[in-house]
Amino acid sequence: MKSIGVTELRQRTAEILEGLQDADEPIAILQRSQTTAYLVDAKRYEAEREELRAARRALFLREVREAEAEYAAGGTTPYQDMDALLADLRG
Repeated sequence: MKSIGVTELRQRTAEILEGLQDADEPIAILQRSQTTAYLVDAKRYEAEREELRAARRALFLREVREAEAEYAAGGTTPYQDMDALLADLRG
């Protein structure tokens, strides 16, 4: 991954932003030798956010299906009230 300092970013902002469109990876922005931010092409960022959103949704739906199957198979414990459930969760 390419890294650039804040000073270089200030001096070459337009050039660096143009280069992001062809970059395969984000650019790490360094301030006092520490990575403080990453620059990434907007289209790539939006695509990756959508991919993450879809993966989270798929995981949620899988967990719901597993819980429904467990419930249908009788693999759940009935509780009389919330206090009983909380006591069981605390161990």
